[in-house]
Amino acid sequence: MPAVRGAKPARRARVAPEETRQQIVDAFSSKAKALGLRGVMMGEIATELRISASTLYKHFPSKEVLTLACVERWAEELAATSAVGARQEPPFEQFMRWLDAWADAQAALSPAFVRDLETDYPAAFRRFRAVIDQRKQQGARLLRPQLKPELDERMAFAVLDMILSAAARPELADRLRISRHEAMRTAVTIWASGALDRRGKLRSMKA
Repeated sequence: MPAVRGAKPARRARVAPEETRQQIVDAFSSKAKALGLRGVMMGEIATELRISASTLYKHFPSKEVLTLACVERWAEELAATSAVGARQEPPFEQFMRWLDAWADAQAALSPAFVRDLETDYPAAFRRFRAVIDQRKQQGARLLRPQLKPELDERMAFAVLDMILSAAARPELADRLRISRHEAMRTAVTIWASGALDRRGKLRSMKA
């Protein structure tokens, strides 16, 4: 059907302020995770959602504020995914559920996103690191009772921390031609085989 001359573009349906806020975070988060934070402009988000720049900045006064909201969303998604069924599972199973959730969450972030976050938005990066550190500490509390008594606890968990950090790097998975998810699960399996009491129930880590 030919366009009607002089017709005005369709207006965006009116939505509640909180819904608009969530749509902004959704759109920004999706693009930023894939392209990096520098690859997303505030004006692009406003255009995509068919809202005015003033409406966008009313909800998020700066790109830094929006970036922090994106990190908070990431933290909420990580917590929600890892919490499913956790109370019904043994401690090691709970830890591995978090690891699976973290591996999936990490895989969704491009290297550019993490690089830009650390370089350009230090407050949001501190929050990002705090979430990861908090989850690692919770994992350590779950695994501590299963740690072999002859091992130095601080050393054992320091090694686990290094393993998790290294296995999460995309370049390692790329070099081995496996997913980051598989790299992290395999690395922790190796650590658990030497650090945890074999009387504990360790499930197979194969994806």
